[in-house]
Amino acid sequence: MAELANPADTYQELVSASGEIAFPADFQTQLIHLGTNAVMGEGGEVQNLNGIYTQKLALEAFNQTGEWPDGTVFFKDIKFAKAEKLNTGTVYHQQGSDIFFVMVKDTRGRFVSSPHWSDGWGWAMFDPEPKANVSPNSSFCKTCHAPRQHTDWLYIDQYPALIAPKHLVK
Repeated sequence: MAELANPADTYQELVSASGEIAFPADFQTQLIHLGTNAVMGEGGEVQNLNGIYTQKLALEAFNQTGEWPDGTVFFKDIKFAKAEKLNTGTVYHQQGSDIFFVMVKDTRGRFVSSPHWSDGWGWAMFDPEPKANVSPNSSFCKTCHAPRQHTDWLYIDQYPALIAPKHLVK
């Protein structure tokens, strides 16, 4: 992946002319970590760990304006979790990759005819060995984001690095 530090570069570096979103392979060095959450299984064990990343400039812009700039990238890295009993107690740590999700902010409505772009975002899902977007459409992705439609489809209340305007957090 080329440099994605500036959201203004996203459309030339990560999105094709037809709206296909590429996998940002160097996300761990090109994007900043916003936070991690754990998803519990039905038995009460940690099932997976979800790490969320974005661009530093996008974060700074949001914290100043309450708006994500055009080209903002959100990357979600979902890892399987494994429990291990250590001296400090039961520790869950990441194992192999489960799946990846990418969102790209589109304030201009570039790809209205693409099934992967809607409501101001491009939506993509990648398998553990990411080659291409395997999501059938944006509706598939938005199902999980529906509870946060009022905050531009993002769970902004879960990331302490965000200084969201008070009217956005509910």
